[in-house]
Amino acid sequence: MSEHRMEPRNQGYAKTIMDSRPGYLRNLTEEGCKIVTVSALPYSIGEILTFQILPDETSGLDRMTVTAELRWEKKDGPYFVYGFLISNFASENDREIYFKLVTQYNRA
Repeated sequence: MSEHRMEPRNQGYAKTIMDSRPGYLRNLTEEGCKIVTVSALPYSIGEILTFQILPDETSGLDRMTVTAELRWEKKDGPYFVYGFLISNFASENDREIYFKLVTQYNRA
């Protein structure tokens, strides 16, 4: 798969919850993120979804709610991998928390 993003992604290991389905945030930029799950999500490319990101407890950051477009998906061994383009946050506070999370992983 070719890389079309403007910035390199940074490794991250927060959890996600999407319609009660758990996932793992595996990397992120200011623009989007990659989420890995152990079962297929019932969504189509182009769908707009709202989900929560739960940063690792050691980060000191609260959970946040984001809205994002599902841009791509692929199967990777036993995992399902999804790329999302973030379009909105539930609040300005959630936006600030997300950018703090991006900053933390930039330093990692």
